[in-house]
Amino acid sequence: MLTAVVSVTAPARASDSANACVAIKSAEMSSGLAFDVENGCEKKLSCALTWTLTCENASGKTTSKAKQEARFVLSASDTHHTTGSAASCKDSWKIEDVSWDCTPATK
Repeated sequence: MLTAVVSVTAPARASDSANACVAIKSAEMSSGLAFDVENGCEKKLSCALTWTLTCENASGKTTSKAKQEARFVLSASDTHHTTGSAASCKDSWKIEDVSWDCTPATK
């Protein structure tokens, strides 16, 4: 059994021009969540996507909980694909507390 709880939270300063360029889509897979991070602007961005993976046993008791992160550079008008993997979970899992932050890339 798998569970995905996805509510992607923009940074507190989402009015920043870099963060205004970003859109995130997610899709549930059997082994986790796939994230597509889209850059709608003509500038390169440095981004971080974070989430919490919770593994549960067959009775629903939490067996582990871990914060995970993907850092990447997103080219102008491009999409980056990353996966929140739940492969370490034996029975069921949840991915929640998804958040992101992007800033203009310096290089």
